[in-house]
Amino acid sequence: MEHFDFIALGGGNAGLTASKQIARAGNKVALIDPTPIGGLCSLRGCNPKKVLVRAAEVLEELLHAGEHGISVGKIDIDWNAVITRKHRFTDPVTASAEQSLVKAGVHYIKAPPHFIADDKLEANGRTLSFNGVVVATGSIPRRLTFPGAEYVSSSDDILERHEAVPKTLAIIGSGVVAFEFGQVFARLGACVHLLIHSDKVLRDLEQGIVTKLVEYSKSLGMILHERAEIERVEPEKDTYLIKLKSSETLAADFILNAAGRPANIAHLNLEAAGVEYSAKGVVVNEYLRSLSNNRVFAAGDARGEKQLSPVASYEGGVVAQNFLRGDRVKADLSTVPSAVFTVPPVATVGMTEDKARREKLSIDVVMQDMSHWTVFSIAGDQPAYGKIISEKGTGRLLGAHLYGPGAEENIHIFSLAMRFGITKMQLAELIYAYPTYASALSYLTSQ
Repeated sequence: MEHFDFIALGGGNAGLTASKQIARAGNKVALIDPTPIGGLCSLRGCNPKKVLVRAAEVLEELLHAGEHGISVGKIDIDWNAVITRKHRFTDPVTASAEQSLVKAGVHYIKAPPHFIADDKLEANGRTLSFNGVVVATGSIPRRLTFPGAEYVSSSDDILERHEAVPKTLAIIGSGVVAFEFGQVFARLGACVHLLIHSDKVLRDLEQGIVTKLVEYSKSLGMILHERAEIERVEPEKDTYLIKLKSSETLAADFILNAAGRPANIAHLNLEAAGVEYSAKGVVVNEYLRSLSNNRVFAAGDARGEKQLSPVASYEGGVVAQNFLRGDRVKADLSTVPSAVFTVPPVATVGMTEDKARREKLSIDVVMQDMSHWTVFSIAGDQPAYGKIISEKGTGRLLGAHLYGPGAEENIHIFSLAMRFGITKMQLAELIYAYPTYASALSYLTSQ
């Protein structure tokens, strides 16, 4: 049996961050992962997806170049070239991550791990004991159980698809991935169907903004099917038939599973270590330490609080600090921004209006259609909306929600303000460079 001071299970942002920080402090550390390391975001998520989104943005600009007095000839889409460009960003990731472990002095074990006791685990026939361990195994596509689910592909598959853009794309789900990929392929000429289990999409986002996103998505040709329960999927020649319980049948060349990503923890035998977990992930306290086994931490998607790569990196750092110094750092995600990389994007931080009202807070709410404001009109004909929730009387910012060009950048102004107690009135007093998208915030916050 070999002993380690600390073991990271998972080679994504959380596991890499925690293991390297703890190893640099002089501890014997191992990182265990049976798959290529580097993280979902860099390999099969945010970064490669952004390459596709950027292609859609360029196409959008070309299609509307005439509005700016520029004539463009026939536009050809070489999808194979788009995917080849994506590989420029994803192919170096794993080797770079492995080299970073070597440099930090972390032992890398490429094997599937599982717990065998509260302080021991096994990997590839090796028994390893530990003083501390972080479960940072990420997330996996939700398993679909209807007959014919084997014909449904994941986002991993669509990011590796070198063939021509599908003529008809069916997307199962109503979250961020569904809308991001849906808009990309709708712009590329595919007929896109979103199969939504309920009648509400992007349910964690501000619904006033979501309504505008849905309207614009429909204008691109996306078709939303609410309360769409799939009975089965059947192959037929070069396509697939999706039979719904409503008796409706859809045909699609490609079916994408965007129904969410549960924590990837089922294979770990957490019961053997006495680690409590839920449908969301490993149950931890505010220091990211397991409630039922204080040797065990969890971070990133395996914790399941916010499935964002910067959050995984941050939580990996929190785990490292609390392992090295005792429980001193509490994980605080209250001012973490997020974005939906549609074109244009949606960005959000803090509370929605609905949540603030459920908590019976006294609030002021500002919702503005900024589409015809000068800075946005100059850019082109795209939607632009902003919604701010603040505390009545004090102007303390509780939430900000943006949709339009520059939203994914401007949201950081609100995140910073919320983090350091800058009020809505103080943001309104700033002098912004003009005409910029950020300058619109002075008008938005002065309402």
